[in-house]
Amino acid sequence: MRAFPQCILLTRVGGFYESYFEQAPTLASLLGIKLATRKWAGQRIPMAGFPIFQLDKYLKVLVQDHGQLVAICEEFKTDDRSLPFDRRVTRVVSPGTLIDERFLDPFHNNFILAITEQESGSYGLAWLDVSTADFQTAVSEDDKSLRDEVARIAPREIVLEGAICPPDHAIWDATDRISTSVARIPTPVASTTQTYMEHAWISEAERKTISLLTAYLQTRLMEHMPSLEVGLPHCQKATQVMHIDAATLNALEIRETNERSARGSLVSILRRTVTQGGARLLVQWLTSPSTNIPLIRARHAMVELFLRSAFLRQDVRTMMRGRVGDVLRTLQRISLRRNDVQDLLEIRDFIQVTDEITSCLAGSVAEPIGGAELQEILSRFTSLHALGQRLEAAIDEGVMEKRMRQQEVLLQAQDALYHGGVAPVDAQEPQKKRRTKRSASASLVLEEESWGDAIEHLIRPSSSPLLQTLTDEYNVQRQEARKLENDLRTMHDEPVTLKFLQGQGHVVHFPSSRGTVDASLSLAYKTKTTRTFYHAQWSRIGMKLQKLKDQLTECESRLLEALRLEVLEHTTKLRRNARLVDQLDVLLGFAQAAEELSLVRPTIDDSYSFNIQGGRHLGVEMGLLEQERLFTKNDLELGDTTRLHLITGPNMGGKSTFLRQNALITVLAQAGSFVPANAARIGVVDAIFSRVGAKDDLFHSRSTFMVEMAETADILHRATPRSFVIADEIGRGTNTSVGLSVAFSTLYTLAMKIQCRSLFATHYYELADMLGYQKDVNKRPLQAAVDFFCTRLEQREGTFLFSHHVRPGVNQESHGLAVAHLAGMPLDTMDLATRMHEWLVRHGHAHIRTAGLMEDLLPPIEPTQTS
Repeated sequence: MRAFPQCILLTRVGGFYESYFEQAPTLASLLGIKLATRKWAGQRIPMAGFPIFQLDKYLKVLVQDHGQLVAICEEFKTDDRSLPFDRRVTRVVSPGTLIDERFLDPFHNNFILAITEQESGSYGLAWLDVSTADFQTAVSEDDKSLRDEVARIAPREIVLEGAICPPDHAIWDATDRISTSVARIPTPVASTTQTYMEHAWISEAERKTISLLTAYLQTRLMEHMPSLEVGLPHCQKATQVMHIDAATLNALEIRETNERSARGSLVSILRRTVTQGGARLLVQWLTSPSTNIPLIRARHAMVELFLRSAFLRQDVRTMMRGRVGDVLRTLQRISLRRNDVQDLLEIRDFIQVTDEITSCLAGSVAEPIGGAELQEILSRFTSLHALGQRLEAAIDEGVMEKRMRQQEVLLQAQDALYHGGVAPVDAQEPQKKRRTKRSASASLVLEEESWGDAIEHLIRPSSSPLLQTLTDEYNVQRQEARKLENDLRTMHDEPVTLKFLQGQGHVVHFPSSRGTVDASLSLAYKTKTTRTFYHAQWSRIGMKLQKLKDQLTECESRLLEALRLEVLEHTTKLRRNARLVDQLDVLLGFAQAAEELSLVRPTIDDSYSFNIQGGRHLGVEMGLLEQERLFTKNDLELGDTTRLHLITGPNMGGKSTFLRQNALITVLAQAGSFVPANAARIGVVDAIFSRVGAKDDLFHSRSTFMVEMAETADILHRATPRSFVIADEIGRGTNTSVGLSVAFSTLYTLAMKIQCRSLFATHYYELADMLGYQKDVNKRPLQAAVDFFCTRLEQREGTFLFSHHVRPGVNQESHGLAVAHLAGMPLDTMDLATRMHEWLVRHGHAHIRTAGLMEDLLPPIEPTQTS
């Protein structure tokens, strides 16, 4: 506890993990378990604990739910009889260092991110998923790009240098907007990753950050520290991916909705992957769309191939579903010696299904569309057929499944015993009672290990000459024992049995307490109902059986370890194959989604065009379909001449949806997916920026308007001519004249100075007049840089209908009163609002202070009646 002062210490004691002293009450409170005491050194010591099979359950509560650090202290047998167990902490569990815990989300990476600050003001980043060995690095040039990278990576834990970060440092602004834990350690003295230093493409900032991450991992994983030398980290260059800032990532609801729910997000709507690795890769592609046009086109070509070849698509997806396990996490367990035989079989199955997949797809490489791209992926696979055959020949899956069933039954029995009262109990409980329960359990295990049971090997004897020889000899001795047992039964006319009993050794057991026995038997133990005798021949045979059984166990362990090491020799190839399968899974999923959601292949080029015909918002469309309503499709055309659309219209008119749907179409297209439209042509976008939604930031003492201006300033400083900007209601959080002025200047900067493709939605219809818009006059204001579009509210038979069709023109009515009426505002309130609006339209804002306004508009105030 002194060595790990920031951790809750869990100490292994037999079949339990226990906590003592001042930590016990904390543990009991967090986990909702019993707090007990034990007598030690003349005092009562608080203690709490739980059975070892509940470790994952309680680690989730401690680490994920409460953000605690947990030090795991294991026990190890020794040869010292006076101290039979040695104990040491083997691992400190933190949110970012989970390895194979069952509560680990299989569909999202569990990244731990290290950040170092450079003298130039830039930041080095290195992030790793310990469970998959997914290792990446990047450099952020300034505070804002750091914030956006942290939001995109979404780490569960962040590691910082202890010497930096005063309270107002930009790193805190980057980290306090996401749910993550932050750890700080001193800067490492020297790098522990010398291999990476030899590669020139890794910058000094990245080297420094890798060293920091490695040093921290060693303090947490300790004996479970993975080798980071298996594969070099992937260095992510800013020019290789579309930049999506933190505000846009939230506004577009790519990974989760604004209500922090996965349901309704772009990832959840589009996901058709059938493997866990594919699901994680999908998230990466959608949060980091590519800007590499050849790569994007190659993905589109393969999606089209799979879309056209429905039978091929279904065949390959069926092969993957249920047969491709989480190979990257399996390999990590194997490399850290946390694996079991099931993991080796999972590798075997993966090799087999990979061969089947590549064989199945090989017949499509001649296809005119997507065939060449498919061939390029298939050429990167490495056949590991020989390794798969060795695993198949060596491991007896039937024995493994039987042992797993037995283990499951044993765990259920332990669970039942524990909940029946064999839990950590108060020291007042009689010791004798506890020993009785445990001895009964031990006796049960001994009964199961009868000499008469045939040896069932996880390793088939035929795969090893030594194992086969030992097995044959064991079976010979078993036959001799069986013959001896039958001879003794015949001689004594009793169902005598040959046994090994704790404290007595190898004995002949008689189920009766009376009767004569052969002179070759000598009495060992007698009760009122049974007798046991020693027999020289059975003692000799039994000793041989025991020795052979130990040799068989040791031989099997060595063979399993040899298989584990052989798998590790092929780790790099297995990882590469796994990542290629993940890519195929995502592309097959894109094709499946294209069929189910009526998506089309977009055209991606290096122009500045943005031409969408019949575009849709998938999330909104799904919600409308659940209500049996249809989505209104809309077109969009931006290009070399018109770079900005000014969009006016009523509340609830669909302006925000229109803005978001075109941004999402861009994300999907550059991620490699088909898009929800009738047709689409998009000049590659280097970044998407958004200013949508109203919110304040009370934690940082920023008003809604301040947040809006900060995000707008960010856009104007960082957008390039290749960027795509969606701006909704800029200038709304202040008075009309100031807001209108800010909105105009922002629009002018986007259209004329930055000249990026932009959608600018507003209720300030006066902007159209300021920009020179005249109805029915063929005039292009601001050097033809701006076009005008709007949505409308129609009134039919006394009801209001929103027309979500985006059409040319300007709507000078916000229809806010109609929307307020539909929202259920009181009738008298709405009547006053209507009359006030009519007065303002008639007299103008300048005459608000006119005498008589109150008398003209307001009804007389009735005195309040009190009881």
